[in-house]
Amino acid sequence: MGQRHQLFVIARINGRYRQLAAIHHQWLYGHTALRRCLDSLKIFGHPSNRLPIQQELIAASKKDDDFWVAPAHKYRDDKNSHIPFPFIMTCLIMGASFNVDGYYHGVIVEPFYMAFDEGDNNNGITIFDITDLDNVRYCFVDFYGMESDREVELMTPLSARTYLEAYYLLDELDEKTKEIGLIPLVEKFEVRDLVTVAALRETWPDGEWQGDDSSEEDDVDSSTEFPKHTESDTAAAGGTTVGTKMTEQSGDNGQGVTKSLRDHSMDGLLDMILDQSPSSSDLIAEAEILTDFVPKLRRRLYDQASTLQPTTSVLSLLRKALEQDIEVDLSPFTNFSVEDLSMLVAKLRGGKMRVLNLSNMPDLDESDLQLVLGNNQASSKQAETKTPSSVTAADTVGDLTAIILLETPKISIDFLTENLGHYDVYHSALFRRPVYTERQDAYESSLPALRFATSNVSQLVWIGISSMQSCDGKLRQENGHFDWSNLKYSGEASSRFSGDRGLKFKNYLLDVPLPASKAVHSLRRLMQYLTSPNLGWFEDWPKAAARCFATTSTLEPGIGYSVGPLSTTLYRDDDRHDYVESGKGQSLKPGQWAIILVHEAFDARDQESLDKRELDAVNMFGPRGTDEFKEWPAEQQAPKFKPLKRLRYAFAKAPGESEASDKHFLTTDVQGYVENILGGEEGNATEASRLKTWWTKEKTALNDGTGYYEDDDIQEIVHKVFSDESSSEAEESKPRPIDPFEQIMKMMTLAQRQDG
Repeated sequence: MGQRHQLFVIARINGRYRQLAAIHHQWLYGHTALRRCLDSLKIFGHPSNRLPIQQELIAASKKDDDFWVAPAHKYRDDKNSHIPFPFIMTCLIMGASFNVDGYYHGVIVEPFYMAFDEGDNNNGITIFDITDLDNVRYCFVDFYGMESDREVELMTPLSARTYLEAYYLLDELDEKTKEIGLIPLVEKFEVRDLVTVAALRETWPDGEWQGDDSSEEDDVDSSTEFPKHTESDTAAAGGTTVGTKMTEQSGDNGQGVTKSLRDHSMDGLLDMILDQSPSSSDLIAEAEILTDFVPKLRRRLYDQASTLQPTTSVLSLLRKALEQDIEVDLSPFTNFSVEDLSMLVAKLRGGKMRVLNLSNMPDLDESDLQLVLGNNQASSKQAETKTPSSVTAADTVGDLTAIILLETPKISIDFLTENLGHYDVYHSALFRRPVYTERQDAYESSLPALRFATSNVSQLVWIGISSMQSCDGKLRQENGHFDWSNLKYSGEASSRFSGDRGLKFKNYLLDVPLPASKAVHSLRRLMQYLTSPNLGWFEDWPKAAARCFATTSTLEPGIGYSVGPLSTTLYRDDDRHDYVESGKGQSLKPGQWAIILVHEAFDARDQESLDKRELDAVNMFGPRGTDEFKEWPAEQQAPKFKPLKRLRYAFAKAPGESEASDKHFLTTDVQGYVENILGGEEGNATEASRLKTWWTKEKTALNDGTGYYEDDDIQEIVHKVFSDESSSEAEESKPRPIDPFEQIMKMMTLAQRQDG
């Protein structure tokens, strides 16, 4: 049952196309398939994702031939259940399953070696070619006949228009269909190139692909040398590329490549500088006045990265070439020692660097990383013994906001949680942790919790009040506030969201790094999603929340196409009706922050439908403010205050010993949170000001009824949500009451094993 569809990612690796990721979508066809394809194209092509994707393409290029060979028994072999490229997989998941405007649908990770036609399918497949990140290609394919109104050609790349016309007559749209915006949607694909038949045939040679390879314009790169540090990269990083119009024909390679006279002169100049001739220092001083000197120097250094020796001159040149770069990639410089990298990073932290890439460095261990991220004051003895500097990464955040550590197996997750919680962290284990194939599901169903640095937001709490509860005057105090005790203890939590008994709330440990900027932007996206008029099945909101926290970066505020790690606790929450009971929530330890969301009438479609629910009650029991009002049954009193559909937030913190507070918890809005986190840190005043200004502007775009929880009963709410640390420890020490149903299930399982 369903409109089943698979999505694949391919790329040319070492001269041959390979499949890198595959997922299954249970309900994807027609215009929805185009929208998910378009979002995926934006994600794969977004500048903030370029460097992580390139690092996994580099990792792919280092795999031997045996790696790409499918096991003999595809579905009974552990080799087929691994996820070797978790960042690329996460990008695919994000694009296919989520949009902040209210779209969410779960997806399933397919076995790594699954062929294009081995999925459960009735609505075609989508394929992305990420060989050239400046021109990510797409196509749809029907390989045996889709459940559509019209047939399309089989086993050949289909454009967005051709695929959509299988479901809609675009020249004969009715008014209702026009409202979907199909024509503007198709037009957005006109600038996109299709995956070639040659690429499909090379990826899956057993397929009977239709089309003439020779008739296609093969403008896809024939090699994969990542990262390609081109002049366009430099320009994107803030540099400038300038050339002259005077050119000459160069016949060196017989391909008619033109090269300017200035380029020839610059090549000779760079040769002398890198050869460290006696006059090189004078040449550098004169060359710096040339606007294209630094971009050309940068490109040359990366071209020769694997052979460069870390001399004083080379390190000085590299610093000069990179000091204006926002993204700094040091992974290609394989001959540099940890001390060399440490010194270079310390110098670059005074420039524009915000992202540091140290990926694909298999020998980089935790002591090395600690030294590289320190303030370069570690003693030589410490460097020799690889003892971590006393200055931790958290002490020297500076302007560095993101660290890319893909394919660094000697860096553990525990080290990340203890030391790098202040950064956006891109680590293979963090991306691989929440996603899993069906085969892995049982094996990794329970993972240990992760807790990052205490200055981050460590928990997300959602408190749900149904529309029935919102309309129930018995659950209100005289001032209109909810009677939290009465609401809490009015009965056991209902098994359905729409139930009228018991306060429902969920408490999630946010097991991803959340610097202040990312926390604020994630909150904005989550509130937008939860209040979207397009929101469909509400009960899956935790999985959508995982996407909200992942599609936000300190580098790309507010847009939503950057990709970070998914929160495992949110992404894997399948207990839709499992609500936290009083006194059993996570404790909020001193110094930790949590985001509190109070969602009133969450199950009402909108305020109008909530007003109708109240009107139905009034018609039954009489209007409030009249004599009839007194005749309402005691168990269902008419509301004295107008029920509202609204979503409000608050940041809550358990104060540390040095923080004086007459209340047990500190509660504040975004501005107060930002000031608390960044206001007291030297060098972060600009970031704090930017964040507060951004939020002031953005909150006006949120729906009515969405904002900060200003009511003074917030303390009562927080106390009911978070268990006291000492009481929770005492509860944990008590034996858990025996659940009769659980006991029966265990006995049945034991009996089955004995019978087997």
